[in-house]
Amino acid sequence: MPKSKNNRRRKTKIYRPPPQNPFLKRHSHTYLRHMEEVGRKLLRLIDVDDSFLDRLTKQQLFLILNNASDAPRISIQKGARVPQAFLRHIRSMLHAAFEENYVHDNKEIGLSLADVISYGLAFRTGLRVYPQWSHVVLGDEVQTIQNAHEALIRSGIFESGLQDQVRSLITFSLLAISQVQFRLYGYVGGYDLLPSGSIVLTITLTSSVPECISFQHFGKRRKAYQFCMGALDMHEMLPATINYRDIVPLCDEQDDRKLSIYIQQHAILRLKERLRFVHPTERMMLLYSSLMLTQQVVRGPDDQPLFVAHINKGEVYGYFSFVTQKDKLFVLTFLPVTSALTPEGKKLQKILHLSTKDITYLGMDCLDFLFHIDLDQIPILKNALIEAGIYRMKAIYNRYFSANIQPDEKKTAFVKKYLEDHPLNAAEEPAPANDDDSPQFILIHPPK
Repeated sequence: MPKSKNNRRRKTKIYRPPPQNPFLKRHSHTYLRHMEEVGRKLLRLIDVDDSFLDRLTKQQLFLILNNASDAPRISIQKGARVPQAFLRHIRSMLHAAFEENYVHDNKEIGLSLADVISYGLAFRTGLRVYPQWSHVVLGDEVQTIQNAHEALIRSGIFESGLQDQVRSLITFSLLAISQVQFRLYGYVGGYDLLPSGSIVLTITLTSSVPECISFQHFGKRRKAYQFCMGALDMHEMLPATINYRDIVPLCDEQDDRKLSIYIQQHAILRLKERLRFVHPTERMMLLYSSLMLTQQVVRGPDDQPLFVAHINKGEVYGYFSFVTQKDKLFVLTFLPVTSALTPEGKKLQKILHLSTKDITYLGMDCLDFLFHIDLDQIPILKNALIEAGIYRMKAIYNRYFSANIQPDEKKTAFVKKYLEDHPLNAAEEPAPANDDDSPQFILIHPPK
């Protein structure tokens, strides 16, 4: 029996939308004006005359500016262990940094990174695509537009200088939240083309775990973590190293050996305890600046080498003591600048005739005592801090404490009475105990 017409199988039609004209979507007047402003700044930044935009008709200008733009997208790589709170923190931090920083640090033109990453990329796309749609509106400016686009390509503004600025901002944000003894954060970044036709900067966060080993010190086994920088951009996880000759200046100048840097948790805890007024992200940057980015090694009172603890050169918060064993360097502890085991602290101790126990008893081993004590009421302490080179730290602490916070009067009176009643001929300082706060340096003799 033949099938009726109603029983025949109907052919399913596959709907294929026609190719979209990227200029059909109409943006708001405010969007177009902002796109034009960013485009002019971008052209002036590479020394290209932007007057050709004034010669275009409204419809011609619309064809260039009416292009979709997207803000940078920040996500987590599949399988990476990055808390959602950290993701939100990185997003807010980077978006604020992109708004506050200018391309090539050129404040005169004032093109922010946020604008050039989103609107600038869209403007460049408009210059590239416009000649393909020039049949819509004929004009004599097609060649001028092509020349402007080629000038943007030759300048490499999106590929070199801009990427370096963005990379430094992302690196700072990820180093600040990394935890040396737990997890290191990194990223993979690049430009992606979206279905809408817009180009967007994508930042994908990654995570890695540092190596943990044990070492022998004073007859005890201790754990230490390899000090590393997370995998940034297309680079693998980068371990911190230091040249052997930077620690032992008497060795052969041609000795090119490098020591891998490890840090024990005790040093991180001491840093947190003695710089408790410093924000955790800045403490992490202090660690990276001191042990990896801008290494500076000085000699302590006993001619033992110490890492200078600083964020910027000249701002000395204290020192990191360490030992070396074979091809590794182990950071033991953080010594505040007032410690008797540092150059400044040794001088302060001598001036005030104090012992290490006295300094600890008065609270000087935590550097916020400089703010909680009214030094103007204790001239002997203020003069000693100036002479020892420690008083200049007051200027650094002012950015951590609010100006309306008043010093502790009870603590000030206690320290004043203690110093005034302290005998000038203090007992001889006992030898420091063999603990983590005593910097011991094991020299590695160069090969004969």
